[in-house]
Amino acid sequence: MAKFSLAGFKDPARRPRYTIWAGVVVLLVIVVMVLALGVTSSRWFCSEGCHKVQDDTIISYSHSSHSRVSCLACHMPANSDPVTFLFHKVESLGELYLTVSNKYELPLNKGDRLALDKTKMASAQCTQCHNLATRVVNPSPGIIISHDVHAKNGIQCTMCHNRVAHNEDFALTLPGNRKHVDFMKMQACFRCHTLTPGSRTDLGLTATGKCSACHTADFALKPPNHADSAFYPKGHAKLATSDPKYCTMCHVRQAFCDKCHGLPMPHPADFIKTHGPLGKSKPQMCLRCHGTKAGGFEFCNACHHRQGDPNKPWIPQHSAVVKANGASSCLGDGSPGQGCHNPVFCSNCHVSGIVRQK
Repeated sequence: MAKFSLAGFKDPARRPRYTIWAGVVVLLVIVVMVLALGVTSSRWFCSEGCHKVQDDTIISYSHSSHSRVSCLACHMPANSDPVTFLFHKVESLGELYLTVSNKYELPLNKGDRLALDKTKMASAQCTQCHNLATRVVNPSPGIIISHDVHAKNGIQCTMCHNRVAHNEDFALTLPGNRKHVDFMKMQACFRCHTLTPGSRTDLGLTATGKCSACHTADFALKPPNHADSAFYPKGHAKLATSDPKYCTMCHVRQAFCDKCHGLPMPHPADFIKTHGPLGKSKPQMCLRCHGTKAGGFEFCNACHHRQGDPNKPWIPQHSAVVKANGASSCLGDGSPGQGCHNPVFCSNCHVSGIVRQK
C-alpha cells in the first residue's frame, strides 16, 4: 500500500505533484462539506432524516402558515456567521443520533422548552421576517394586545406564539404522542398574569390579571359554559376537579371558591387525614358536593362504612356490622383511625326508642 509522506514537499522534483494532489484533496473536502451542509440544511433531510420518526412534527409543520419557510430560517440563529452555522450542525448531530438509536422522546420538544428558550428562540427569529413597526396586528374580537409592552418586559415572540410553525390541528399519528399546549389560549396567559398582585406566576412574573388589561369593555367575560343549566353545581365541580387552573384564570381561589365552599378548594393534599372534625361538625357542607339526590351520605359510606353496600342507605345495614365489630369501632372524634360518633349519638336512637328505617 502506498504511503503518504510529507517529505515529498521538501523534494523539489516531487513538490509540484504533491502540491497539486494536496490541493485536489482540500478541494474535494470542501466540495463534500458544502454538499453535506446543503443536504443537511434541506427540508427533505429534516423531515426524512432527523425527524422521520417524528411524523407528527412534520405534519404539523405542513399544516402551519410557515410551511413554505425553510426549517433553518427559524431553527438557526438569525444573521448567523459561518462559525455559528457549523457549531449548529455539530450540535444537531445529537438529534440524528437519537433518531438512529431509537432513543427520541415523545412528544418532541416536551413542554415547549425550545419556545421558552430566550437564546435559541429570541424574537429576532421572527422579526427577521415580520416587522412589527409596519405589520397590521389583528387580534381576536374583544382582545387587547400590545406587543411593545411584552417586548419591553423581555417576552420573546415564541413565549406566546409557540405553535405558529407547528399547528397541531389534526389527530396525532404516533402511538403515545401527545399534543403540546397552545400558549395562545387564555389559560397560558396566566403563566405571566396574576389576579393576586405581587404573587409570582409559573414563569416568575407578576403581570396584572385584570380583565380590562386584555379585554375590551364590550367583551363577554363569562364563558358560554357558565350559562348552561347543568353547569351548577355538577358541571362546575367536574370542571374544577379536572382543570383547576381554568377556574383560577378569573377567580381567586381563597376569595371565591373557598368562601363559597367554606373550606380550601380543591382540598389540600392531606385533607383525607384531617377532614374528620369538619365532616363531623358540618356534615351538610360535605353534602353540598358529595350528597345524593336523596340527601344521603353514600359518598361518606364508601370509606367510613365500607363494610356495607355504599349504594344503599347505611342505617338498615349498620346493626350487623356493629354486632360483629362492637360499638367501640363507631366511637371517636373522626381523627385518623378513629370512629366519628360519641355514645350520645347512638343513644339518640336506641335509648329514646326512635326507629329510623328506609
